[in-house]
Amino acid sequence: MSRRKLIDYVPHYYNELLESREILSAEDAEIAKLNASIDDLLLQFNVSTATWGLREWERICGVETDDNKPLEERRSVIKSKLRGYGVISVEHIKNVVESFYGGGIEIEEQFAAYTIVVKFTCNYGTPTNMDDVVNALREIVPAHLALKFEFRYLLIRDIHGVKTLAEIEQIPLDKFAR
Repeated sequence: MSRRKLIDYVPHYYNELLESREILSAEDAEIAKLNASIDDLLLQFNVSTATWGLREWERICGVETDDNKPLEERRSVIKSKLRGYGVISVEHIKNVVESFYGGGIEIEEQFAAYTIVVKFTCNYGTPTNMDDVVNALREIVPAHLALKFEFRYLLIRDIHGVKTLAEIEQIPLDKFAR
C-alpha cells in the first residue's frame, strides 16, 4: 500500500520551492517513524504478537522474566497464566498445556491413583519448555493430585524398513526412546 506524501496535500506552488519540499520531506520521514512506532505499540497489546511488551505481560501475570528464553516460550507461559484461572477440569488442564505445546494433548484422570496423566500425542520427544508446563500445572492442579507425563518417541519398529539410513540420520536423537 502506498502512502501519500505531505507534498500531495499542499498547493502545487509549494513543490516549486526547495525549502518547502525539504521541510515537507523531513516531516514526512518523522510521520512515517511515528506511524511505525504506533504500529509496534499496538502489537504489544496482544500476547501472541508482543515482543518488548512481554516484560509488562509477565509483570501483570506474576511471571519471572527470563530474557534468555525464546519469545514463543515466554508467550506460552503468559498464555497459560491467563488461561489458568477458574474451575479445574480436564478441558481446563488441556487448554493450559496446549498453550505451551500447541495441540496433540490428551488428559486422563486416574481417580483411584489420584493422578492426572498428560499425554503428548502429536510430536515426538519432550517439549523444550517442560519445566514451564509442570510449573503451570502445579499452580492450578490441586496439591493432592499427582501429575504423570507420557511422551511419544520413535521406536525401531516405526522406522525399520520404512526409512532409509539417510532419513534416519536426519532425525534428532531426542525423538527416539531411551
